[in-house]
Amino acid sequence: MGAHRRHHQDPPASSSSSSSFSSLSSLRPSSTTPPSPAPVAASVNPLSWFGILKNPVELPKNAVLAETFHVPVGVGIEDDDELWGSRMAENFYGCSNASGEFRKAEDVTMPDRYLMIATSGGLNQQRTGITDAVVAARILNTTLVVPTLDQKSFWKDASNFTEIFDEDWFISSLAKDVNIIKQIPDKEGKPVFTPYRTRVPRKCNPRCYEKRILPVLVKKHVVHLTKFDYRLSNRLKTDLQKLRCRVNYHALRFTAQIQEMGENLIQRMRAKSKRFIAVHLRFEPDMLAFSGCYYGGGDKERKQLGKIRKRWKTLHKNNPEKERRQGRCPLTPEEVGLMLRALGFGKDVHIYVASGEVYGGEETLAPLKAL
Repeated sequence: MGAHRRHHQDPPASSSSSSSFSSLSSLRPSSTTPPSPAPVAASVNPLSWFGILKNPVELPKNAVLAETFHVPVGVGIEDDDELWGSRMAENFYGCSNASGEFRKAEDVTMPDRYLMIATSGGLNQQRTGITDAVVAARILNTTLVVPTLDQKSFWKDASNFTEIFDEDWFISSLAKDVNIIKQIPDKEGKPVFTPYRTRVPRKCNPRCYEKRILPVLVKKHVVHLTKFDYRLSNRLKTDLQKLRCRVNYHALRFTAQIQEMGENLIQRMRAKSKRFIAVHLRFEPDMLAFSGCYYGGGDKERKQLGKIRKRWKTLHKNNPEKERRQGRCPLTPEEVGLMLRALGFGKDVHIYVASGEVYGGEETLAPLKAL
């Protein structure tokens, strides 16, 4: 999902996610015997965060601030099942069902009030927007029109809601929570009401919706909220948080065709290795430009990313070193590899990368492939 930053700007669209279907490229799959446990020496960019990992291994600095250390080879797939599961997993249980105090939609939905939503960003951001749209409709006690998807940002994907999600299931599974319809009621082919277009600020809480949107709904009957991403506060009452869970994990189901395709992809990957890792790198030019971080590429990098950064006209000038200290910088492919190795994953693990254009191309990916 695109990073949400304190400046409250619109981040670059998420290029892929757990709910997207970008192509995956295998990086150095290996069926050979795991390498010997002897550590491997590695040289890392001085901006690497690896030195702050718990129990770091030998991090001497030379006169030019380059860092060297021994990279653990990992324990291998079969040697440590703790990497692939949790002993506590059996103690978790679902808790998204509504409480007895959460009234049914038919008892609270006001007539002739409709909320339209236009999502924004990549598919994962749009999924978040759809989830929040349902909760916003519940807060306003209004009928929700099936949200429209963003067909302009990043991927320029012309797919609509029904081509990605099971629309009928979405509507029926949430019927007790929110009244959802496919389109605004019409009369002789024309909408009964004209939508009033507006936006709400980021992380708008229930009081914010009641103050900003409810009066307009009462007057105009239909409100169309545009660029709807991260427009609902994370801090909500328990029943509204549970509704969020019901939408995201139960109501938003991919179409049968997409689910079938996903199963086929998983079977192909498991045919090579029973276990694998999928990594969303987010090391794309627009993401790096938005972050304001510096990766040691000199004037060329500053010029390239600075040009892209101009898209967001109100972004403040960042202090790259401060951004990195605060953990706000996307990890490089090398840093991702070091993190996985430090966690214990060995060279026998298959890694699949989901990403847009990686900044620096194959040269940037090379250290990850080599680990």
